[in-house]
Amino acid sequence: MSWSLQLLEGDMVFGGDRGARTVTGPAKLAQDLRGWLLEPRGSDPMHPEYGSSLDGGALPDGTQLPTNIGAAGTHERLFDIETEIRRVLYAYQQIQLTRAQRETTTLGGKTTFAPGEILYNVVGVDVKQFQDVVLANIRTASTNGAGSSMTLATG
Repeated sequence: MSWSLQLLEGDMVFGGDRGARTVTGPAKLAQDLRGWLLEPRGSDPMHPEYGSSLDGGALPDGTQLPTNIGAAGTHERLFDIETEIRRVLYAYQQIQLTRAQRETTTLGGKTTFAPGEILYNVVGVDVKQFQDVVLANIRTASTNGAGSSMTLATG
């Protein structure tokens, strides 16, 4: 089984026994995707493809990417945001596939993914603007058939 430390608004969550809480399954998938989308692309030197360009960042060749936050709300901008969200989701999905293939080879046909943790399908990405706020509603399906939805907002 795989797990991550549980985060709430960027901070670790601790249980009543003062231990750090963990997250698995669909909740881990949603937390991972939120982290990938909110982290500026290229900010981790060990994983330069990690993150998104929603708030800027850099490509592996050093090209600086502009932020979408605070830019004029045009149809082109909303399309760029949707495209970037889909790029991140598919990149995450590819990493999961590579890991699952490696694990099934080395672990005799098994993986360490928990049920509901694999991004099986991107059902939809809807990006809308309300005054100076952009909302992105992301709907996914995981391997156990459970659907998940999350909303990201930028100003």
